Amino acid sequence: MAYYKLFIISLFISSALTACGQVNRNKINENNTLNSKQMQDEILLKPVKSLIEAMEVENAELIRAQFSEKATQAYGADGKMKTPEETKKWIESDIVSRQGKVANPQYSIISENEVVVKGQYSSKGYTNTANFLFTVENGLITSWRMRY
Repeated sequence: MAYYKLFIISLFISSALTACGQVNRNKINENNTLNSKQMQDEILLKPVKSLIEAMEVENAELIRAQFSEKATQAYGADGKMKTPEETKKWIESDIVSRQGKVANPQYSIISENEVVVKGQYSSKGYTNTANFLFTVENGLITSWRMRY
């Protein structure tokens, strides 16, 4: 009978240790997935946040550096996108020269490569509520849709 009790106790301890190990493995996997998702989000947000911060301090070089060579821009949800050449000129004329800024920016990731920025946009002679849709690919902004 003593062996039987000892056997039952050892089974219980073994089961408890196995269960604890499984819980710990699940927690580690959950944390790794969460950390991976957070890292992906930060990578996606980086050029957009860098752009908004560069606009705030009027750093033209840093503003330009956030865009892909093939970046496009449009006004409105269904407005026609400018060509990359037109977009570069627009960045200079409407953002850099007019000192465009977004006050109290709020960032939302809406897909694996899209970020929305809301806040209060202002530039020389203009102000409006910001609702900007950015597409990011390979760490650079590839499109900027200004959805007012």
